[in-house]
Amino acid sequence: MPAPLLLPVLSFISGLFTASVFQIGFSVSFLLLVSLLLLAAWASYILKKDCLVSLLLLAAFFLAGFSLYSLELTAHQNNPLRQLRADGYLDFVGKVLKSPERRPDRDILIVRVEGVRLAGEDKIIGGNLRLTVAHSTSGGRLPELMAGDRIEFSASLSPEETFRNFFPDFMPRYLRSQKIQARAFCKSPLLVRKLNTSNHSIAGFFSGLRRKLQRGIERDFPGKDEFSLSPEGAVLEALLLGADGRIDERTDRQFQKTGLYHLLAISGAHVAVVTFLFHSLLSLFIIRKRTIHLVLLAALLFYALLVEGQPSVFRAVIMASVFLLGKLIFADTNLLNTLALSALVLLLLNPFSLEDVGFQLTFLASLSLVLFFEPVRRFLPRLPLKLSELMALSLAAVAGTMPVIISNFHRVTFASLLLNLPEAPLMGLVMGTGYVYLGLNSLLPAAGHLLSYPLKYLVQLFNWIATWLEPLSSLSYRLPSPPVLVVIGFYLFLLLLWLRPRFRWQKPLTASGLAVFFLIMITYPFRPTSQGLAVTFLDVGQGDSTVVEFPDRRVMVIDAGGFLKSDFDPGESLVSPFLWHRGYKKIDYLVCSHFHPDHAGGLPALARNFRIKEFWYPEEGDGGELEQQIKRTLSRRVKKRPLRPGIFQETASYRVEVLYPDREAESLFHPGNDLSAVLRLDTGHHSFLFPADITAPVEEYLVLSRSKKLKAAVLKIPHHGSRSSSTEIFLQAVAPDWAVITCGRNNVYGFPDRQVLERLEAAGIGILRIDRDGAIRFERTSAGFTIKTAAAGPN
Repeated sequence: MPAPLLLPVLSFISGLFTASVFQIGFSVSFLLLVSLLLLAAWASYILKKDCLVSLLLLAAFFLAGFSLYSLELTAHQNNPLRQLRADGYLDFVGKVLKSPERRPDRDILIVRVEGVRLAGEDKIIGGNLRLTVAHSTSGGRLPELMAGDRIEFSASLSPEETFRNFFPDFMPRYLRSQKIQARAFCKSPLLVRKLNTSNHSIAGFFSGLRRKLQRGIERDFPGKDEFSLSPEGAVLEALLLGADGRIDERTDRQFQKTGLYHLLAISGAHVAVVTFLFHSLLSLFIIRKRTIHLVLLAALLFYALLVEGQPSVFRAVIMASVFLLGKLIFADTNLLNTLALSALVLLLLNPFSLEDVGFQLTFLASLSLVLFFEPVRRFLPRLPLKLSELMALSLAAVAGTMPVIISNFHRVTFASLLLNLPEAPLMGLVMGTGYVYLGLNSLLPAAGHLLSYPLKYLVQLFNWIATWLEPLSSLSYRLPSPPVLVVIGFYLFLLLLWLRPRFRWQKPLTASGLAVFFLIMITYPFRPTSQGLAVTFLDVGQGDSTVVEFPDRRVMVIDAGGFLKSDFDPGESLVSPFLWHRGYKKIDYLVCSHFHPDHAGGLPALARNFRIKEFWYPEEGDGGELEQQIKRTLSRRVKKRPLRPGIFQETASYRVEVLYPDREAESLFHPGNDLSAVLRLDTGHHSFLFPADITAPVEEYLVLSRSKKLKAAVLKIPHHGSRSSSTEIFLQAVAPDWAVITCGRNNVYGFPDRQVLERLEAAGIGILRIDRDGAIRFERTSAGFTIKTAAAGPN
């Protein structure tokens, strides 16, 4: 067999996957079973039962994978740092594992915790912590930290789940894949103190070298402030050092839209460029290939340490090292064997890597290139400048990774097939020039500064090419995840297409089956899962977002949350995934109650990600840049409707009515919270009132002018539970059975206010809170309305 490792490793991976699905704790009996299987295989080998040997070995590898995942999962769940529960700020001591990740508004540290002070007593607690340090408005900077530095800091522990909605949160899986046991937040760099005065560790050396190179980039490519870089400098930092935290939102979105973001995130392609550059340089001075391979191994190790062992780089370096070691030991190497051995090594080191989308994409792309590059190249016409080879590389990689990309990122993009042709070689040129620039910056800063000018234009060209196909929006669009059976069918037919045909029409039939699954995957011809009325108040932090699913499969989204001075976008990361999870490709009614960031900040993302039929918005008041951004993002075909009192949508089973603001209110109240829209949803048996952020004077105005229309079974409490709203007369007029308070966990405003809670309790109104219960869903069934909360888990 040309690749004897392939089947055992696939069996090992199947065991890991099975354990990740069932989440079963470790048992010593698993190891006993593995030992018995290996003994049985040995006995069968002595008896020359080759087929039975193979089956027993595959079973042993499967159970070994299952056992390893269960062992690591048990250790992760029982880690004392992960189990630590405490309110308020705690004092920690630990060691920095890698250089701080710099962001425009915060720094992120990975710290190996050694101890914590609890109730005045020092306790030894170990584990890896992801620490977010906010940039303080009162001044102060994080100490100059390197990997290996010991620090003490005060921080509050954060929940493992960032937001609780009715779809899986990415954070627990991410933390597990990185072997991080807990998260914490520090409100100021002044609360972080460096303990050591010197650092002579290997990690410290490379961390210091990396920081020195970063300072050179910061000097030649300055941004708007001391924490940021120019767009060219941020892209250069990402390409050369693997730090993409300072890429601006527009560049980030553009590369994601065109499917070229893999060029910015250091991965196998970048390692291949580094390997090629070193190999070309070494070939000028060294003749013996074995010597070149040994030097390349050392160079790859140096590179991996310089970018501080990022998972994508670590994977690529392991794969390249296994290949080079194979060349050193054997005359020839089998690429499938190399790929299988690399995967086995990585999964033995960290079995949670299997849950990492980057790991999946790396090996699927590599496997696709090994299997399909040559057949695709032979199929394409011969083109000059090795364009046929480049196109074959792009097509083969896309074929293997597209289902995973659509399933995890909800994006279909064909632009990358064309843009990869100029961008991939240009990336190599930028990286080659960039590493010369970094070397000169370290030795001759003046020469490095001169080289920064042509390098800046090269990066600008690199960024500009990514915008070439922007007018052709059909080349990149968003979709819900395809059903698992569709993904399995696609890969099955892709594999059958590679196998040698056994009958005459096998190839055409297989190609037809593959085309069918491909079309299903890129069009998602399925209807949304909702069949009755459902109202979901999403957890978007300190903000508002409500999704109303109607019985006729239409959907309305009221606001999409948002944060002031933060690069986190709830519209992109929370509201859109919920809608995709429910199977929606379009939004029938997109509603903006008012243009404040905590309500409207996520709306541009929804306008980009979905087909919008109607946009309802407040007509009066200056929405500023946010309003302009939303309207620029909306297609010209979208019907725009100013929010005015009246019935906006009515069918036999439901009615949506706007109660406020009216012309008289605009002369009485100031734009902003007091002119935010008030909507009422009536289903005949139940009704919902959505009063946005109105305050007490507006509540009184509504009670006097529209008291009969205010009554509702469910009330979204105005202004997140602030004491400025939810007056007694307003609650009496609405007379709700349930009150939903949309406030974020541990918000700085102290919402909901105690007085509001006391009024609700005194009125006998049931209280549901986003900060406590997570997302809240009211769903109409044959038995009446049911209430579900994300914190309670699946019901």
